[in-house]
Amino acid sequence: MTRCQIRSALAAVAISVLCCEIAGAQPDLGSIKRVVIDPEILQPEIPLIQSPGNFKAFLIGGGVGAAIDQTSAGKAFREYMRKNNIDISKIVFESFKRVIEEDKTFALGADAETKLKLAINSYGFGAAGFMGGNERRPLINITAALVSGTGNVVWKKTDYITNLSKLTQAYTYDQLAENPQLTIKSFEQASVLVSRQILAGLKQ
Repeated sequence: MTRCQIRSALAAVAISVLCCEIAGAQPDLGSIKRVVIDPEILQPEIPLIQSPGNFKAFLIGGGVGAAIDQTSAGKAFREYMRKNNIDISKIVFESFKRVIEEDKTFALGADAETKLKLAINSYGFGAAGFMGGNERRPLINITAALVSGTGNVVWKKTDYITNLSKLTQAYTYDQLAENPQLTIKSFEQASVLVSRQILAGLKQ
């Protein structure tokens, strides 16, 4: 065996040992019975408002018929959410809490060592179908991670629901602007669906 081959063999053994150590360091997910949901949830600065054509709602005074671009629409929508106390982080937190309690995924407790950390990667509204039209449905993308008491990520999953899903209800931008409860309802529907998709693999 050449010196180069010996080095390659030693490197392979080292990697194998390291992988075994990492695998051995990971706790069994089945042993995690109790978690606490971290209330600090990261979220994008600006919501994603796809197809903002005819976006006359949410602007100061309303009734502005001109179409605006996606970024401007997102900023206007963020301001509308702020004025109406619509907190996407709180909605996502409550969605995961609801699904965990309903599906009995874990027991929840403030004293739990394992944390469920959540991050909202994107959220907003988009066209409800490929053919255009004025109806819009919610979209949301969430990452969830179980973090041990030592700070190690022991499990992580990202999932999403798009504005083309038929599992959520469609509304026009005017309807959403006139009734903020419809925006809350839309985000709750989407968030619960994604929560259930993410946690499905952890059901005991």
